[in-house]
Amino acid sequence: MNEPSERPQQPPIRDARDARDSVGENPTLRFDATVHPGVTNRELLGVADLDLDRIPDPEGEVRVVVTAEECRRLLESGYEVRLHAQVPVRPLPAELVEQDDSVRAWLEERVQGIERSGGV
Repeated sequence: MNEPSERPQQPPIRDARDARDSVGENPTLRFDATVHPGVTNRELLGVADLDLDRIPDPEGEVRVVVTAEECRRLLESGYEVRLHAQVPVRPLPAELVEQDDSVRAWLEERVQGIERSGGV
């Protein structure tokens, strides 16, 4: 059996803020992961109840983008979590953000001619 001194040493956390940001309310890093039933053979439909960010998976697996804290919750719930890649948290590029006026115009174009009841 491995003695504690034989385990690989983890790099020290630079300061308390780094630790809080990586697992707390303002994560700086998330992970592309797949969720599996685990040793408890949990039903994967239960992952939907955990309010995680799901992404499409070409092979039909349950793929999520999660923080370290969300990984911990999944593991404590009996699921197996396989991490595939780091996903840095950063602002969405401005060119991908639609303005309210353009969204309203797009929606009005789509619903034009549909009779509305009880509204404007």
